[in-house]
Amino acid sequence: MRHFAPREVIVRSGGKIKYLRLSTRSQLLGATLLAGIASVSLATSIGLAIQQLALHSRDIAVRQAEDAYSGLLAEVADYFDQFKGSTERLNSDEAFLLGLSRDDGSVRDSVHSITAQVAEPASALTIGAPQQSEQDVLRDKLRQALKQKLLAFDSDLQKIALRNQSLNSQIVDLKVQIRDINADRRQLAMVRDELATKLTKGQAENESLSARVADLTGQLSDVQAKHSAAVAKVASLNAMVAGLQNQLTVATASNTDLNRQVVQTQRALETVIAQRNTLQTARADMAGSIDDLKDRLATIQESQANFVANVTERTRQNLEDMEKTVDMTGLNVDALLQAADQKNEGQGGPFVPAPTDLKDAGEQKLLESVATLDDEVGRWERLQVILRSIPLTAPVDHYYISSGFGRRVDPMNGESAVHEGLDMVDTIRSDVMSTAPGTVIYAGWRGNYGRVVEIDHGLGVHTLYAHLDSIQVKEGDVVDYRQVIGKLGNSGRSSGPHVHYEVRFQDKPLDPMGFLRAGRYVFKG
Repeated sequence: MRHFAPREVIVRSGGKIKYLRLSTRSQLLGATLLAGIASVSLATSIGLAIQQLALHSRDIAVRQAEDAYSGLLAEVADYFDQFKGSTERLNSDEAFLLGLSRDDGSVRDSVHSITAQVAEPASALTIGAPQQSEQDVLRDKLRQALKQKLLAFDSDLQKIALRNQSLNSQIVDLKVQIRDINADRRQLAMVRDELATKLTKGQAENESLSARVADLTGQLSDVQAKHSAAVAKVASLNAMVAGLQNQLTVATASNTDLNRQVVQTQRALETVIAQRNTLQTARADMAGSIDDLKDRLATIQESQANFVANVTERTRQNLEDMEKTVDMTGLNVDALLQAADQKNEGQGGPFVPAPTDLKDAGEQKLLESVATLDDEVGRWERLQVILRSIPLTAPVDHYYISSGFGRRVDPMNGESAVHEGLDMVDTIRSDVMSTAPGTVIYAGWRGNYGRVVEIDHGLGVHTLYAHLDSIQVKEGDVVDYRQVIGKLGNSGRSSGPHVHYEVRFQDKPLDPMGFLRAGRYVFKG
């Protein structure tokens, strides 16, 4: 069985990559089919050879029967020739004897010699008979001799007739046998022609199948070479992914530093507001020295305003990056912010008293800067909630995309179809992880999707993971970011091991590639 080990072949055609698995059973089936075809061709050839031998034996028997028939015909012709010669001799003898009866006595010596040659016993017939004339005696002798000869001829004719009748019956039998043999010969010729046609067709099919097997063997070698190249490429990509993971770790640390800076900025802002409140209280208590402190307060307010403006600018830049990240996913930022406001109905923030002296431009500038910063910080906090709720990574660590989002040719029936997610190919039973924190709202079998896990991440964002081999969560479970929820598989209407990954916003499918690009932008720093 080591020659038919399972093989996994990656076929790339028209910019698309398909996964083809050659199992031991399919390889054995192909080899058995080829062996069966070869056996049928061999059996057909042997059968045709046996029938040709039978036809040859029949031909020999027919030729022997024809030779026997020709011999019988020659024998019959011989008997007829003998009968014809005997009749002619009899007629000539009778004519000769009759001529002698009319001749004179000078011929009688010849007659006596003939009569003696015909039959000596005929002389015994005259003993004791009344004495007749010599001519009558000669005539009687001739009659007796002719009678005996005719009796002999009649006996020979009867024998010839019996022999002829026997030969005729044998000829009839031989004709029947020859007719049957000819019919069998014609039938065997038809069978031979049919078998020859089948043999020619089988040989042509065998040659075609041999060529097909050679072609498939060449294709298998090419596919195996491509598979080896793809394995090398996957190893290279794995190395790249490891490098990207290191970069992701660095980016995460940088993001943590940025959050720390924002917290420090908020604390500084609270400190500034507390200082302002202290200054306002001190100004009320120190009414006598207010003129002296106004210049100092203006300077402090200017410094504070500049500081708040700087913090506001940095916050705005961070907001722009966050909004750009959300825009890359294809989501509507304003709709998500509105959903975040509805989710977080609580209110708070630093105490900033309303201005009492609108003539103080420095104080007004500071208050406006603080109010702007407060708005920007509030928007930043809502965007933080949004970014924690949207999936920005892939559900598997190592993958390649075999089918993208949108219109495509269905892999099962070849018809045009709409694909509402991404097909990510990885090793079967590898970990499938949640791409963002959320709550499991479905875990089980769902028709053509096979085994499915669906997670609600809040703000109307859902993710779906289909064709799983097994599920490791249940409905109602709260999952963390990158928590394992199942194993990659081939369940449902699937042509090979992969995970079908969907992202939906308010039940509308979005292209997961936008979220993956946004995630790469965020983790790039």
